[in-house]
Amino acid sequence: MRSLSNLDIDYSELENEFSCMLKIVSKITDMDVILLSMVDSHTQWTIAQHGIQITSLPREECICQYTISGTEVFEISNLSKDNRFKNISYVKNEPYLNYYLGIPLEISKGVNIGTLSIMDRHAIQINPEKIELLKLIGEEIVNKLKTFNVINGLKTNLSDAIKMQRKIAHDIRNPLAGIIGISDLLIDENEVHEKIEVVEYVTLINSSSKSILEITDNIVTDLGDNDSEPYSFNLKTLSERLSQLFMPLAKNKEVTLDFFINSNKQHIPFSKSKILQIAGSPVSSAIKLSRAGAKISIDLDLGIQSDSNILNIVVKSDTPISIDVNPESIVLNFTKQFVENMNGKFDFSCDEQNGLAYVISLPQTT
Repeated sequence: MRSLSNLDIDYSELENEFSCMLKIVSKITDMDVILLSMVDSHTQWTIAQHGIQITSLPREECICQYTISGTEVFEISNLSKDNRFKNISYVKNEPYLNYYLGIPLEISKGVNIGTLSIMDRHAIQINPEKIELLKLIGEEIVNKLKTFNVINGLKTNLSDAIKMQRKIAHDIRNPLAGIIGISDLLIDENEVHEKIEVVEYVTLINSSSKSILEITDNIVTDLGDNDSEPYSFNLKTLSERLSQLFMPLAKNKEVTLDFFINSNKQHIPFSKSKILQIAGSPVSSAIKLSRAGAKISIDLDLGIQSDSNILNIVVKSDTPISIDVNPESIVLNFTKQFVENMNGKFDFSCDEQNGLAYVISLPQTT
């Protein structure tokens, strides 16, 4: 029943969407009970109903299992005399249903996901003209289900786009805040700066600006340019980019950034795709959440394996944090999803005694 799973239907939310259709079916057929059901490998799930209250049934106890196995309508004129169905609860007990007509709901050629079922207390038959009308209604139900699936997909894409927008804003805003802070120091009329100090500040602004430009270039590349060089980072260049990006922010916050890389592996190349964004989020968060005077360490290493190397990033702050930490914040949670979608791991720990730590492990195809 993979086709049913792919629809990603929340059965509990659809009854109102189909109640009008079931009323039309009731008017057409003048029957006691109408059910719209989905059937998976184990269960019949009722989406909408008229004249009876059934939430679900084990597949082996439902008539619909026979309907979805065929391509045409499935009709039983006298359920109480059919050995397959006479012991079903709603046949031998209230409401003592005796007639069944099932329309298979075909989601794609030869694949049925559910049924439109019409039942009555009396042993009767429905004329062919009405059956054709019911088939048309069944087709419309399937079209509506497909539409719901498309809408849900669009909602998911929109939600992901909004999260990505926030992530991009975070990636760019924090380094810019550092640049602005350094610039404010330079233009403060009450401050007197030595030439060497001015050069240092301008150099920080220049290198941080270039790294922000590199982030935007990577974002453009990720959005559709597949011709870029896939192996353009190593541990050394990654540490340099992170330093260029966040040193102004750290200087403003009066915290120290210390980078540690495995010198034996510092020149081994790996893909730069999304790495600055992924590594930048915990570095930025550690700076913002640490008190003045904190020492923040960024350890970068590469685990060598036969099938794929593992990029390991550990960001630690040695002081208690300055504000309450929410490890599930929008940006960091999105970064966590980002990493996990790339088959990596993202862990966070924090306590008042030891500060905080972010640990990222990210596979790199060799």
